[in-house]
Amino acid sequence: MTRKKLKDWVIPALGIFVLVGALFSYYLISNIINNNIVPDNSYVTDALVDNTMDVQKEVDSKEPEEVKITKPYKGEGVSISKYYYNSKDDETKQQKSLIRYQNIYMPNTGILYSSDKTFDIVPVLPGKVSVVKTDDILGNIIEIEHENNVVTIYQSVKNVKVKVGDEVTQDTIIASSGSNKLEEEKENCLHFEVYQDGTITNPEEFLASTSK
Repeated sequence: MTRKKLKDWVIPALGIFVLVGALFSYYLISNIINNNIVPDNSYVTDALVDNTMDVQKEVDSKEPEEVKITKPYKGEGVSISKYYYNSKDDETKQQKSLIRYQNIYMPNTGILYSSDKTFDIVPVLPGKVSVVKTDDILGNIIEIEHENNVVTIYQSVKNVKVKVGDEVTQDTIIASSGSNKLEEEKENCLHFEVYQDGTITNPEEFLASTSK
């Protein structure tokens, strides 16, 4: 009689215990799956954590520096003797933009710099020398290719210090002022031209765009 009553009480109790255990296990498994357990990083040294964060912040804060265009020469007393010919300029400036050779006047496709003293020639931007040659009228010529499909040309120079394939910076002295066979020009000259996307460009506007 007593044994029967004991069995009737134990079996329901065991069922309830098993059900509670199953629910508790399900709860734990669900938390693990959903990543609700916060990882313990106490075993990582503070120095290692701090250094990692500092390096990441330093990398994220750095921005590429803008390369600014500089003048194509170094020296004092250098001035423009012939401007780029622009059909929209007034008549006075257009007259100063004509080049004379053997009594023939031609529109200037660049800027002609002149000085009473020799001055150094430097690239206006970093680039790679693509051409070094000599012209019967304009003298020695250096062409440099830059990023964004820009080509700059330095004519009427002497003492050429670079060759084709050389990588140059804005501090590289590539030549010194020279001469040409254009009439009424000083002995120390630089004829400077700029091409963008294969099209001749006003060097004054190009230099003024981001010049120092």
